[in-house]
This record gives sequence, structure tokens and C-alpha cells, in this order.
Amino acid sequence: MGRANAYAPRLARAVRGGLRLQGGRREAWWRRRLLAWLEGMRMGARLGRGRNYAQQGQIRALSVLPGLLEAEVQGAEAAPYHTRVEMAPLDAAAVGEILRARPFLAAQLAAHALPLAFDEALRQAGLSLLPEGRRDLRLRCDCKDWARPCKHLAAVLCLFADATAADPALLLRFRGIEPPAPPDADVPRVVPEAEVARLHPSADAGAVPRRLGALPYWRGEEPFVKTLEGAYRRAQAKALAAQTAFSDFRFPEDFPAR
Repeated sequence: MGRANAYAPRLARAVRGGLRLQGGRREAWWRRRLLAWLEGMRMGARLGRGRNYAQQGQIRALSVLPGLLEAEVQGAEAAPYHTRVEMAPLDAAAVGEILRARPFLAAQLAAHALPLAFDEALRQAGLSLLPEGRRDLRLRCDCKDWARPCKHLAAVLCLFADATAADPALLLRFRGIEPPAPPDADVPRVVPEAEVARLHPSADAGAVPRRLGALPYWRGEEPFVKTLEGAYRRAQAKALAAQTAFSDFRFPEDFPAR
């Protein structure tokens, strides 16, 4: 075997049902800042390879715990690589004091929003929601690459940034923040899609999936919204057909008593 063949790059093994990027809310400020931090690590081609891994669904599993991301990334070897991303959780007492002093921020977090004002409040208290330097994270992977982040860690961090854009609660969980639960009285009523179709037969069946947006983690070959749109359209057609078939049906109590 020649030297060129000995060092030829090997293709990663395909993963069926792996986690993959969806492109979520690209305008999310925390997603942009996470990706900018990654690009500032000067990983060279490793970042591009890691992003390709995340797009192709090479990540078999990813768990998000306070201060810890653990993932399995499938490479060219038969066994997946095990990765760990560690970051010290934020001080719970300090975060609680910030939220008590700013109840509007607590309400926004409870509503699954992540306002920039929350990050600013943390900075005023000497805290940081996102990593700011290489030393803020401890990066581990059992691959043979000497660099950290390697392409496997880059894939995990790209996927995590994308997932937090769909669900910022994942970022809060990683930083050890438990958002307060909203009161039951403030929870809006969700109108079932079947009721929407009954009241508005011409309603767009794809509207509900688009309102849901991207899932944090998606294992399908197509984007989540595109997959659900077809299912909702078929369900709406069947619901309207059933409504027409039973339009003349009446319950026994509807008939006058004799």
C-alpha cells in the first residue's frame, strides 16, 4: 500500500435514523453566538467536517444534562465515538436572585422564550450564559485526533446549537437553569386541528406544523415540518369526508319525544 493510500480519508459509516440539523431559527441570537464561538476556535477543516456529520445524521444519540452534553458520533470505525462537553453550571442562587428581581424575565423563560435581556442581566451579575473562551468548556472524545474540538465534537456542538434554536430550554438545562413553570391560568388553550377544520373547512392543513417549527432533535430524512404537512393534509381530508358522511346524523335525544 502506497503512502497516499495509507492516509486517504475514510468515509463515515451511514447511520439510519441519526440526529441531524434542521436549520431551525437561524435568527436566534444565542445560536448565532454559539456558532460564532465555534468558528473562533480556528478548527480549520474540522468544523466543516463536523457540520457535514451533523447534516448527514451521524450523531446516534445526544443527552443534555446540567453542565454536560454526552453524544455518540458514528465515524468510519464500526463502534461510534463517545464525546463529552462539560461546562460548569451557573450558580442557581445568583440566577434565582436575578429572576426574582426581574419577574418579566422569569415569565419569558417560563413561556419558552430566551430574551437577550436575560443574557445582559447575567453579564451584569458577572455570569455568562454562553462560552466565551476555549477554557470555558472541557471537550473529550475517544477518537485518535489530537485536536480538540475534533470533527466529532464539532458535529455535536453544531447540532446542539441548532437544537437550542428550536428549544432554548435545552440551553438553559445545559447551564443548570430550571425555568419557572407558568400558572395554569396563563396557559393558552390549544385548539385541536380537527376543530379548526370543522370551523374553517378551507384552512391550510400545513399551518399547524409550520407553527410548531422544527423539533430540537429530528431523525427523519426530510425536515420535520415537511414530513408533518403531508400527514396533516391527509388527516384533514379524511376529517372533512367523515363530516360530510355524518352531516345528517342526529343523536336520539335530538328527536322529539312521543
